Amino acid sequence: MDKIIHVLNDLIATCRDSEEGFGKAAKGTRIQILRDRFMGIARQRAEFADELAAHVGRLGGQPAESGHLSGIQERGWRELEEGIRRRDDAILLAECEEGEENTLRHYEQALTHDFPPPERAMVERHRLAVQEALLELRSFEPLRRAG
Repeated sequence: MDKIIHVLNDLIATCRDSEEGFGKAAKGTRIQILRDRFMGIARQRAEFADELAAHVGRLGGQPAESGHLSGIQERGWRELEEGIRRRDDAILLAECEEGEENTLRHYEQALTHDFPPPERAMVERHRLAVQEALLELRSFEPLRRAG
């Protein structure tokens, strides 16, 4: 069970990174539709982290309380800061896509483990939502080219 708790805690940290990244992107964009979507994804990732934490507690573990190394460490999210400083919506969108690709990789890696049925169902549901968000971000490609 320790391995499952470790994997779930990694997903909590990944979701916290994603939440922070999308929150920062929302503050940095000038395009309202992107701001709204970024905030929606940030809220969803916070909900995912809270749900994962409840499962970790149910399994007898101590839930992770922050992202990886207490901040945005993953490529994509880390590089997002530069786009925010320049207020370049095309760069923000590209970095959010890259960060979300990383989030999806974490979920896909997690699903290689043997979870109890309730945790597997939750992780699969989260992975699908992350994949859908990534596809939606990619649908903003015309905004990126116009930007």
